[in-house]
Amino acid sequence: MTLKTLEPLPPIHHHLGGHNIQWNADHTELEISYVALDSFTNPRGTVEGGMVCAMLDDVMGLFTYLANQQTPATTINLTMDFLRPCLVGTVLTKCRFTKQGKVILNIESEAWQNQKLIARSTANFMVLSP
Repeated sequence: MTLKTLEPLPPIHHHLGGHNIQWNADHTELEISYVALDSFTNPRGTVEGGMVCAMLDDVMGLFTYLANQQTPATTINLTMDFLRPCLVGTVLTKCRFTKQGKVILNIESEAWQNQKLIARSTANFMVLSP
């Protein structure tokens, strides 16, 4: 499977500055880098948690599509753990299954900045009927 299967990418992916998509079909893992902009920051000058959450939701949504034979799925629920402040700059996200069912997909993802884990998320996605 090639990354051309992701074209066109969702508008939110572009808004978040998604780039450098690395799909590992053998290990069923996806990595995407995003660009956290000044416009994403809160009054403290760090990136708003909702923007980090959006990055992780985006990587997980693209992951479900690639890992589940290009079948669309939708987020049912999502939990977030914020471990460190996110700064303006590059954010590396990583995503993988915790369990792959026929209808429900259990996924975990992480956000990294400067080789430090800044946030992690778990989510359940429901596969949509064609």
